[in-house]
Amino acid sequence: MELKTAGIVAAVLMTASSAFAESAMAPEKVITFVQKAPAPTTRVVVKEKIVVGQALPETVVVTPIPDETGFAYAIVNDERVIVEPSTRKVIQVVQ
Repeated sequence: MELKTAGIVAAVLMTASSAFAESAMAPEKVITFVQKAPAPTTRVVVKEKIVVGQALPETVVVTPIPDETGFAYAIVNDERVIVEPSTRKVIQVVQ
């Protein structure tokens, strides 16, 4: 009985994680905007690795995306990232 319950719980968690990952993806127009945004004149480098779900350090400038209040972006360690403005958490690393 416990094994069956554990399997069901695992399946529910996997489904929830998958749904969150899909909902956390930025819209295509946000991704395109970030891809085309000019890079800063001074390269921004931090020691920390850029990780989806982790907040960017306070030293990194986060730029709002026009007409998209739920999204901002930064270019750090030569990576373009989309972030949630109020928490500074990385939503997506843009390739």
